[in-house]
Amino acid sequence: MRNIRKLIILTFMVAMAAILVLAAGCSQPASGPQKNKPTIRLIEADWTSNIIATEIARQVINEQLGYPVERIQTSPTAGWAAIDRGDADAALECWLPQRYPEIQPFMDKGNIELGTQIFPGGAGWFMPRFVSEGNAERGIQPMAPGLKSILDLKEHWKLFENPENPGKGELVGGSPGWTDDPLDRSMIRAYDLPMYRSNQSEAVMCARMIAADKKGEPLLMFMWWPHWILAQVDMVILEEPDPWYEGAFEDDTQDYKAGHPPYDVRTVTATRLKDAAPDVYNFIKNIEMGEQAANDLMLRVDVDKEEIAVVAADWIKQNQSRIDNWIGK
Repeated sequence: MRNIRKLIILTFMVAMAAILVLAAGCSQPASGPQKNKPTIRLIEADWTSNIIATEIARQVINEQLGYPVERIQTSPTAGWAAIDRGDADAALECWLPQRYPEIQPFMDKGNIELGTQIFPGGAGWFMPRFVSEGNAERGIQPMAPGLKSILDLKEHWKLFENPENPGKGELVGGSPGWTDDPLDRSMIRAYDLPMYRSNQSEAVMCARMIAADKKGEPLLMFMWWPHWILAQVDMVILEEPDPWYEGAFEDDTQDYKAGHPPYDVRTVTATRLKDAAPDVYNFIKNIEMGEQAANDLMLRVDVDKEEIAVVAADWIKQNQSRIDNWIGK
């Protein structure tokens, strides 16, 4: 009788364990690629914010939605054409309005759609905050309290004079091939500013700003955002008296009184994903990171040298409820 009772109890425990295992299996999200799901191919450009955003998308699509994922490393221009042909499915950054001429033909065909703004972008002339506001904790007095606008450089240019090239203030700029190079030079001429723009690599630009900040010295630098330097150095941007307008800086034989254009950075997805992978389509269409998050994540990767996969996983963990909404759970 005792043996029969033990057998009944053991059978009951085994049955309950099986039920719990089945229930747990039904409630778990996808933990990796699943059979019969198409491979999602993501366009990846070669700058940090794009690589991080693509890795975030890869982890969500692969580990939570269960799709195999491939990354195609190419330029944005080639990427739009690849999505149009069906050789790729999505991209995490399209910088508008500059990219409209490239991507609009594929949008007109109905093969490509723009998603939400993953983060805003922009560019301008930055200097350490202490130049105009001082820093009481560091014992730094304001050097130019009236320096608020690029027009104020007519009075305060000497703060940024480089001893190696005296006579004008230096605007630290990037490589000559960057699109901001002719734009900045056009602004300097149009506003008759006693400035010149130097050209150097992004690494040198950031190193000079970090060094100036540590020494409490003034420096004026062109910079765009999002960028990790904005999370590391407390800077202010100089106001621009005239806003950017459609057609500004298109003719390089003219000088324009116009500011740097704002950037609307949006995701891109193939319209065919609506049917082929609707959960992926919803995620790409809706993902938002925000400027500050992008700056912070780039700082962790470019300066702190953390692994991109780890940084992406941290962001996903902190934003899981938002991700669930984007997916449509």
